[in-house]
Amino acid sequence: MEYNRTEPRRIPLNDLLKAWVFLVVLTVLGYVLSMIHSPALVYVGPLIIAALILFKARIILKSYLGLTRCPAWLSMLTSMIIAITAICAGLLTYVAAGFL
Repeated sequence: MEYNRTEPRRIPLNDLLKAWVFLVVLTVLGYVLSMIHSPALVYVGPLIIAALILFKARIILKSYLGLTRCPAWLSMLTSMIIAITAICAGLLTYVAAGFL
């Protein structure tokens, strides 16, 4: 019995480097945002950080896990991440606003 093995497609190092740099920039942006003390950021800050988390997750899914070749998995995981991020951002905003 013969198995036809196909070689995995390699992602060019340049694309991985760009993705890594973008992840670092988003991380630093989130850190800088967390250091700013502003009354407006009490409500908007968790939503911005949630958006940064969503962007970072998409970059990791596409660039490092190679899910561009499997759009069904990419779509399903993105939907789950959006739902979980929205719930967490809503809870953070609710608690940060002092409604609890």
